[in-house]
Amino acid sequence: MKQATQNRVCHIFGAGERVCTDDLARPAGEDLLIAADGGFEWVSELASADEAFRADIFVGDFDSATESAAEIRVKCAATGTEVVELPVVKDDTDTGVCVREGMLRGCRTFYIYGGTGGRWDHTIANLQLLTHIAREGGRGFLIGADLCATTVNAGEKIAIKGKPGGHLSVFSAGGEVTGVTITGAKYETERVTLTDDYALGVSNSFTAPATTIACEKGTLLVVGEFLPKDVD
Repeated sequence: MKQATQNRVCHIFGAGERVCTDDLARPAGEDLLIAADGGFEWVSELASADEAFRADIFVGDFDSATESAAEIRVKCAATGTEVVELPVVKDDTDTGVCVREGMLRGCRTFYIYGGTGGRWDHTIANLQLLTHIAREGGRGFLIGADLCATTVNAGEKIAIKGKPGGHLSVFSAGGEVTGVTITGAKYETERVTLTDDYALGVSNSFTAPATTIACEKGTLLVVGEFLPKDVD
C-alpha cells in the first residue's frame, strides 16, 4: 500500500466529461488514484500509456460502467486495484465515497476529474463536495473541460496564476461570506460581503501575474480558467 505523506494528492476520475490529457496532473509516487465507477474506463485508457495513472482503488455500484461488474473485478485483481463495491441505494454519491476513502488514507488535497458535464445535479453535488473538503481542512479542485473550481475558507488566502483576461468568478458557498478581498483582478474588492442569493462576484478576470483571493468568515467558491498547478 502506498504510504501517506503530508502533500499526498487524491486524484479521482468520474464518468463525466473528460478533459484534455495535457490538463491532467500526473500522479506522483505517493499520490492516490481512485476510479469512480464509469471513470474506470478512462483511467484504464490512461494507464495503458502511463502506469502512473493505474487506479489504486475502484469505488462504485457499477451503474455507470461500460463493462460488467465481473469484468471490472477481474481487471482490478490483475492490477492490484482495491475494489470498494457500493450498493445502488445509498446516502452518498460515488464521488463522495471516493473523497471519504481518500481522507481515510491521509489525503487532504483532491483533484476531481470527470465530475462535470451531463447531469447538472451531479455537477452541483461535486461543487458541494469542494465545500465539504474545505470544511474538513482540505482543498478540492473540480476540473472541467474549460473551467476549474476550488474554495477559499475563512482566514485563508490563495494566489492564482491565471492568464491575463482569463475568466474568474467568486461566489458564496453558503450563507454570508465576509471580508472578501480580491487583488490582481479587473474588479478588485476589499473586505466586501458576498451572499448565496446574489452573484456579485461573477464575471471577473485575471489582470496580474498572481490574483489573490481571501475571506475572513465563511467559504468562497472560486471558478475560473486555471488549473490546480496555478494555485498557491
